[in-house]
Amino acid sequence: MRSSIDVHNHLLADEVPHELSRLPGPLRDLAAAPAALGLPAVAVARPTLLTDRGGVVLVLAPADLDVDVAQVAELLGHGGLHPVAPDRTPGLTGYLMPFVPPVALECPVTVVLDEQLARQDVVYTAAGEPGVILKVRGVDLVKVTGAVVCRAVVAR
Repeated sequence: MRSSIDVHNHLLADEVPHELSRLPGPLRDLAAAPAALGLPAVAVARPTLLTDRGGVVLVLAPADLDVDVAQVAELLGHGGLHPVAPDRTPGLTGYLMPFVPPVALECPVTVVLDEQLARQDVVYTAAGEPGVILKVRGVDLVKVTGAVVCRAVVAR
């Protein structure tokens, strides 16, 4: 199993400024991170892992919003995208589902970043393990992941 050290080393190798921080307590997923950290939900990127025959897609969306799977599938030309079962996530990525980071994954992945996150000066996201969060500039997150930036969430 991979950890936040793998994420840190990957970002160091790519010369991406970042911070790894310990959270005040364990979180079941990043949906609770904004309240725990006193941040707006739009600054916290919650990962959703999708797959089909074309490969694996990691969607990063604001912590309080749901991913629009159909919209992401249409944008990428992946008609059969569906969420990856949590028990399959470690075998694909090397990480547990709620904590899948945007880099240092074991499998090739297309990263989709919701446009709201891309506009943030700083984004907080999964660092690969419970109790640790990654802090990185939005522009650097797009650059290091080669992310497709688009509206990726269900409209409210």
